[in-house]
Amino acid sequence: MARPARYRLAATDIDGTILPHGGTISARTRQALAACTDAGTHVVLATGRPPRWVTPILEATGHRGTVIAANGAVVIDSARSMQTRHRLTAATVHDVVHALRRRVKDVLFGVETPHEFRAEAGYRAVRGGRHMGNLTPRSASAMPEAPRIEQLLDDEPIIKVVALSVTLSPDELLAVGREAVGDLAVPTHSSTGLALLELGPRDVSKASTLAALASSLGVHRTEVIAFGDMPNDVEMLAWSGAGYAMEGGHPEAIAAAPHLAPPAAEDGVAQVLEREVLASRGAPDDPRLRAVPFLT
Repeated sequence: MARPARYRLAATDIDGTILPHGGTISARTRQALAACTDAGTHVVLATGRPPRWVTPILEATGHRGTVIAANGAVVIDSARSMQTRHRLTAATVHDVVHALRRRVKDVLFGVETPHEFRAEAGYRAVRGGRHMGNLTPRSASAMPEAPRIEQLLDDEPIIKVVALSVTLSPDELLAVGREAVGDLAVPTHSSTGLALLELGPRDVSKASTLAALASSLGVHRTEVIAFGDMPNDVEMLAWSGAGYAMEGGHPEAIAAAPHLAPPAAEDGVAQVLEREVLASRGAPDDPRLRAVPFLT
């Protein structure tokens, strides 16, 4: 007889968590996520990616559940309907941009709407030459540009501001963002190379949106298992009943999580799901249930 499920909701970051840097999503990880869904566990992808970068992930994973995008600002449901839950006002964007320009001389800005990315002059030249991650859209859609980002603000919701610097490291830019605009927006980052500061609406994170979703499903936080590797995962890892940082992840993520999973390149999320979620459901002859070690 199957034991009662310990975790009723599994939430996972994408890049660096189920998608190794420089790799792709493995068959084992796809199978583990699908097996959880088939067994009745809610599976949620929680990412800093904007909605326009989610489709390649859905195709690679076959994910049928909810996606939390843009660090909690947007929710895409199982019917692929997109809801903008939170937005930055134009006034806040102006204040954030002004404050960071005073502190970071080479800063360049872009803004994410639910449907497109807009950037100020120079952003494309710097960002376009850098690695943009795996499983991103191949088609290059037109990117509205202007000398200043303020000229690109209109009635379209702004779900995230991105600030770029080539003179600072990701962590240095994050420190500046927290000090300069932490009272206006939520600064975070998920970058392993170029300094890209992500700024979202106040009091919004993957964790806050996941908590609202879990509540709507009647799932208590102790019944949530979550995975992540970067500063934008910290709140989610700390909030969940079982937070797993990925081995080799950012120090802030590792410090926030009570558990450590093997790295993405070793199917760390699949290893933990097989042991902690799928094994509790029974099905001993399911080939997806593998008795493999993992770190705690």
